Parts: sequence; C-alpha cells; structure tokens
Amino acid sequence: MQHQSLTVAELADIVGGQVVGDASICIRRVSSLDEAHSDEVSFFNQAKFESQLNTTQAGCVLLSKGYLKPVSVTHILCDDPYLAYAKVAQALDTTPSPAEELSSQAHIHPTVKIGSNVCIAAGAVIAKDCVLDDDVSIGANCVVAEASQIGQRTILYPNVTLYHRTLIGSDCTIQSGAVIGSDGFGFANENGRWVKIPQLGRVVIGDRVEVGANTTIDRGALKDTLIGDGVIIDNLCHIAHNVEIGENTAMAAFTGIAGSSIIGQSCTFSGRSSIIGHLNIAAGTHLTAGTLVNKSNEEAAVFSSGTGAQTNKAWRKNVARFKQLDDMAKRLRQLEKQLKQQEYNQKHDGQNNE
Repeated sequence: MQHQSLTVAELADIVGGQVVGDASICIRRVSSLDEAHSDEVSFFNQAKFESQLNTTQAGCVLLSKGYLKPVSVTHILCDDPYLAYAKVAQALDTTPSPAEELSSQAHIHPTVKIGSNVCIAAGAVIAKDCVLDDDVSIGANCVVAEASQIGQRTILYPNVTLYHRTLIGSDCTIQSGAVIGSDGFGFANENGRWVKIPQLGRVVIGDRVEVGANTTIDRGALKDTLIGDGVIIDNLCHIAHNVEIGENTAMAAFTGIAGSSIIGQSCTFSGRSSIIGHLNIAAGTHLTAGTLVNKSNEEAAVFSSGTGAQTNKAWRKNVARFKQLDDMAKRLRQLEKQLKQQEYNQKHDGQNNE
C-alpha cells in the first residue's frame, strides 16, 4: 500500500517505537541525515554520523532506545533503527507497480486461471494452463511459460522469463531480466561430442523470496531446484540445477552455486562467492567476499579465501603471511648466500690445513 504521507505517531506505531517530540509532523519520504528536510524521516545507528544527528533538518529521526545524549529533533525511540528504517521505507514507498491493469495488449492463453485484482502489462505473454493468484502483478514483456504458477501478491518486473512448470510462492519479487527455469548444464560425452540431457525437473520457489535483476535459476535435471521461504538473492547470481537453498539465506551479487549443492537455512554469502557442485553447506554459514567453497562443512562458521575456503581466522593468518612473502624471499636468498659463503670458507680452510 502506498501513502502520500504519514504522521510521526503513525510511523511509531509501525515500528513499535516511542515518540519524543511532535507526533503530529507529517512525513512524506525517507532521506539521509545530512540531506533530509522537515517532511522527511531519517535514522541514526552509527557513531560516525553523530555530527549529522546534531545538525539534521529531518522532521523525525529513528533512534536507538540506548542513545542517552540529548537530541533536539523529534525522534522515535526503537530497538533497531535500521530495521525501523526498513519498515518505514516500506510504508512510504511510492515505487510504481509494474502493471496497473489487465492490458488488452497482453497475450493471455484462454486456459489461464486468473485471480482477483491481477494486473498484466502490455507485451506480457502468459501461456496455457498457468495459474495467477490474487493481486499478482506482471510487468511489460514478461514471459510466463506453460503450466507455471504464481502466488498471491507476487510481482514480476519487466522482462522476466519463467520457463514451463515454474512454481513461485506468495509475496515474492522478481526483478527485471531474471530467468527462472532455464535448462541446467547437463551433457554427456560421446567420443568427444556433447549429448544434451533434457532437464525434466522444475524450479520451486517459496514465499517472500526476492530474486535480483539478471539472476538465473536453472530447473532440475530429474528432481526440482528448490528455493526456500524468505531467501533473498541479489542481481547477477546463478543457481544451477538441483540446488536446494534453505529458508532465509541471503546471497550478494555474482554468487554462483553449482549443481546439486544443498545450502542450509540462514546462510549469508558475500559478493562473488562460489560453491562447487554436490556440497552440503551447514545452516548459518557465512562466506566473505570472493570465497571459493570446495568441500562441505558440517558446522556453521565464517569462511574466506578464493583458493579454497578456510575458516576466516586461518585465512587472516595466511593473508598476513602472504604479505610477508617478498621479505621472506629476500631473507632466504641472503641465508642461501651466507650458507654458500660458509661452505666455501670451510672447504678452503680444510685445504689449507692439509
């Protein structure tokens, strides 16, 4: 639901916070502390921005209950200002829907089952036997192939492609350019020639899943590729065939997961993380940027390294040693030189004694 404005009191109700100051101020947008105006709300959760807190022109600031210094601006005390900001930003969001009506210029097969208040923009193609639940919104030039199903309130932004028999749950957001259900990379070799293996599984996506722009999720070879509830996937990620991703896992841009790997719940993968195929990643695992995972882990930990995942503690030690390699090489050459000189001296001392 979109709002033109909300009072500070209404925002406090949304975040479960306490107003200190004028609760009647009308807020229209969110903004940063240094650029906010009197009809905008901002948040403060890092000490380095304290000077901006003292000079901000914001109509309201979201502030931690633990902040004890005096604040002149109207503010809402809450447990987590950043989380509160996310909820307020949702309430004040004015991002337009990708479709406002059921366009006559959309191509919808007569067998499609359409719920109430479904909007489909011009140029979209909805193939036979698809099911679109209530309040689904499908942007321009999307393709929803045969026998796919889309749950309530799910949004497809322009140019999304869903291959046949793709299942998407409720309250999902699929950003532009995403391709879901394309063939997995399955081939057998016959005397040097590649023989394609038909990909017969599906992609099944749970509820409240976000799929970023230009991300690709392959259909399974025999069984399904599974994306659990609450998973968030950034732009330009690749999920290969038969992968399973547990609930509430998050992955940043350029993450790639090879075929048949199973990712536990509540994992977080930083940008350019890579997981090779047929691995099991424990729930709660965190990968720092650029980590290559080449073996399974049974317990949650923080892993790093682009040359094979190590615990972050071990990786930090190795990085420190790596930075010392040049100095160590110089010292080694010096020691070798000294050793040769010592051997030379011993040899000639022996000859002189003879």
